[in-house]
Amino acid sequence: MRQKSFLTLFFALMGLLASCSGYRYTQTANPFQQYGVDSLSVPMFYNYSSIPEVSSSFTRETYKLLTGFSGLRLRSGWSSNTDAVLIGIIRSNEKLNEVLKPDNLRVAQGVAPEAIGDQRPDFSVPSATRVNLILQVVVVKRPTTEELALLRSELGPKLPPQGKILFNESFTLDETFNREIFDGANTSVVATQNAGALRRTKDTMALRAAEQIRDMILYAF
Repeated sequence: MRQKSFLTLFFALMGLLASCSGYRYTQTANPFQQYGVDSLSVPMFYNYSSIPEVSSSFTRETYKLLTGFSGLRLRSGWSSNTDAVLIGIIRSNEKLNEVLKPDNLRVAQGVAPEAIGDQRPDFSVPSATRVNLILQVVVVKRPTTEELALLRSELGPKLPPQGKILFNESFTLDETFNREIFDGANTSVVATQNAGALRRTKDTMALRAAEQIRDMILYAF
């Protein structure tokens, strides 16, 4: 009888552990409420990177995920009527070749012999490009113009959360997309195809950044 009770307890414990193995923190309540923040405005992210047109997708995806926090009222854009502001600042290395890094080089003559011809010396072209960005996210209570300028400066990422600054974290974003290399008549559409691939990559980075922001906020609070 005692052995049967032990086995029952053992299998119940194993089942509990198995059910917890895929556990993920999924709190949905307003994480800022303990600091008296019931409303949050999300203005357009600042883009200080070498990649154009990334602010809107990063702002949109972050705003959408923040709507999952119950009890937190959100405002799009700047608002003087909210308790705090979430500021996003997208940065990158100053050198474009450090932001868009060529990857998986191939001999051009081997992939597009008709377009390259036989009068040019051998050279390599990338079949993929790695995109590298840095995102700083700050949640601050009603910042003044001076405080905002400081947060956006080079010192901004180094400021610890204290006083009005509730959250200040920076993290890197890294994504790779395949480049199209066409030969013959299709050569003219290469730039269009690669521009579209880069645009889709920026959208993917925005979504992953928003997910990371949510997880970091949940962990911090």
